Formats: sequence, C-alpha cells, structure tokens
Amino acid sequence: MESAQGLKSRLHSISSTRQITRSMQMIASTKVQKTLRRMQQNAPYVERFDDIIRNVMRFAFHTRHRYIAPPDAGCSAIIAVSGNRGLCGAYNVNVCRETVSQIRRMNRDVRCVTVGRKIRDHLGRRKYIVERAFDGASESPFYETARDAGKIALELYEKGAVDSIFIVYTRYESALSLLPFTKQILPLGVSDQSGRDPRGRQMSFEPGLDDALDHVVPLYLSACVYGAMLNAAACEQSARIVSMDAASRNCADMYERLSLRYNRLRQSSITQELNEIVGGAEALLSTEEG
Repeated sequence: MESAQGLKSRLHSISSTRQITRSMQMIASTKVQKTLRRMQQNAPYVERFDDIIRNVMRFAFHTRHRYIAPPDAGCSAIIAVSGNRGLCGAYNVNVCRETVSQIRRMNRDVRCVTVGRKIRDHLGRRKYIVERAFDGASESPFYETARDAGKIALELYEKGAVDSIFIVYTRYESALSLLPFTKQILPLGVSDQSGRDPRGRQMSFEPGLDDALDHVVPLYLSACVYGAMLNAAACEQSARIVSMDAASRNCADMYERLSLRYNRLRQSSITQELNEIVGGAEALLSTEEG
C-alpha cells in the first residue's frame, strides 16, 4: 500500500505539471493570435499572386515554357512543413503521414526540403532524400526562410533534376479543423479558359510572356511557401492549446483522485494513532488499579 508521504510527493508533482501545462496553453494562445494576424496580413498578397498566375495562364496556351511543360525527370520535389517540438497532439504525426502518403502515391523518386525537425527526422528514418532542412522557423516563420526553401526546390526544377514541386503542410480552417494539405506549385496548369477573358480583355506582355513567367513564378513560389509556413505555425499552436488543455484537465482529475486517497490514508493513520493512545492509556490505568 502506498504511503502518505509517497502520495504527497505525487500530488506535488501533479500540481507542478498542471502549472506547466496551463502556462504552455497560455503561451500557445498568445502565439496563435499573433500568427493569425500575420496570416491575415499575408492573405491579400497570396491571393493577388494567385490572380496574377491565373490571368497569365489564360494566355499561356501557346508557350512551352519550362514552368508549364518541363522535360520528364522522373523525380519530384516536396517542401514539407512540420513543427520543431512535440506536445501538440497529432499535428506532427498527421503532416508526416500526409508527406509519406504523397511520396508513395507518386511512385517515383522524391527529393525533399523540410521545415521543422519532426518531418526532417521522420523522412530521415525512412531513408528519403532531404536536400535541405530548416529547423528553427516552424513557430515564428520568416519570409527569408520561405524564400530560401523555395529557391532550393526551384534550382532543382530549373536544372532538370525534378519536374514538379509540391508543398505539404497543415491548412488552418479553424481552431478545431487542422487539415493536412498538399498543393502543387509547378508545373503550372494552363487554364481551361485559355485565350479568353471574362470581360473580353487582351493581355500583352513586355518584353514577353516567358520573361514575365521567369520573374513572377519564383516570387509566387516564395509566397506560397510563406503562406504554408504561417498556416502550419497557426495549426501547431492551436493543436498545442487543445493538447495542453486536455493535459491540464487530466492533471486536475488525477489530483482530485489522489487527494481523496491521501485524505483517507491520513485519516486512517490518525485513527490508528488515536486508538494506540487510548489503548496505551487504558493499559496504564488498569496497571495502576491493579
């Protein structure tokens, strides 16, 4: 049977753990609000780039640019975004599972660029090729990291080492809806409304369409990677809030159960001591009377 001192030590440990989980929950709440504000500020930039790409692709049906029709390389590039740390539920597991699922579905060679230690370690254990790993940018994304990650994948594409680029990340829908998502960036798909504009406009390119694509697509790739990193950071902190809230409730329930056991054990000990005192007093009294 566990001693009162052992139960008291466990109660102290659980109380300390609960303080830590509640603190982590509050920190994650602050971080997710900051990240959501950055997402809102970045959203118009990404949406505008999407509009530009869609408009350009309406008039790109006649070009054989490498960003539209690359030579077959038999290999793809994946930029995968995860967290650096755990204690965030199934967030890292889900994005790692989505990445491996995409690799297997492609059924071809894949070269990876990772953002976050968890996905780097997961792919490394499975012997996949990791071209470059960025480990310190999962919770506080910076555009420079997104630009560098996109540049590595784009260099592989332009050298002909890969013929497609994908981004795997967790898309933020709401605090309780965190969905692993895969987005193809390159090659660009020609619009089904090629050569037509809803308002009858014509688009001219100076100095030319190929030059426009050379300039716009690297910026578009960086914007997409940065948007993915912001989404992933918000998802990681939201998952951590839920996980730490559940941990705090579990600590409270465990503390309550152990407190009841401790009080019962303490009461039993006190009762036993009282019985011993009363028994000793009665023995002394009977000895004196005898």
